Amino acid sequence: MPRKSTRTVGPEPLPGGKPAAGARRRGRPPRSAEQAEAVRLRVAAAAKRLFAEEGFEAVSIRRLAEAADCGAMTLYGYFHSKNDILRLVWEDFFTELFEQIQRATRRGPPAERLRRAARVYLDYWCEHPERYRMVYLHQDRTEGGERYYVEASSVVGRFEAFRLWVEAMQADGTGRRGDPQQLSEALICALIGLCHALVTIPEYRWQPREVLLDACLAIVRRDPAT
Repeated sequence: MPRKSTRTVGPEPLPGGKPAAGARRRGRPPRSAEQAEAVRLRVAAAAKRLFAEEGFEAVSIRRLAEAADCGAMTLYGYFHSKNDILRLVWEDFFTELFEQIQRATRRGPPAERLRRAARVYLDYWCEHPERYRMVYLHQDRTEGGERYYVEASSVVGRFEAFRLWVEAMQADGTGRRGDPQQLSEALICALIGLCHALVTIPEYRWQPREVLLDACLAIVRRDPAT
């Protein structure tokens, strides 16, 4: 009985194991860095719009993929989960915020620079309440070995500037005595609380924003009477 040929149909492989011209490669060709970045930008833009309009929980991966003009499986090639996409959105917001803070704090004494930073922080979230809700009203979650946003992002390091300004104020006599890390974190918590009140309860007649901001900054300022 003649043996059945085991030879594959198609072009002969070239010496060294390389396929001959015209041989079909399995799978999709790898995307370039530019193509990958283009997909991520489209997904981020779609996520910002949909999360703001419909709410994070209501938006499915399929809905995001359609809005970003790509397949759902393509999305999973770039992101572990929907929470991973939300973290990308957060990163865009914080990058924009701290770029504004950096521009506003290039010159001046430490107390003035800290006040301008706090004012930019407060104004940013109050002018973009939908962004505040996306960032601060969603608890971060992890799936399949993902890292939390505060662990994987540079955002914690960016807040380090607040501690450095508090230290500089203590050095020039305008800052309250105490642990600068504790004082700066207390200030940040106060600013987030103020943003929360102004964004989520806008119908209440709060004191003027400048007055409330100064009350927050009193946490780190030295009382002239002491």
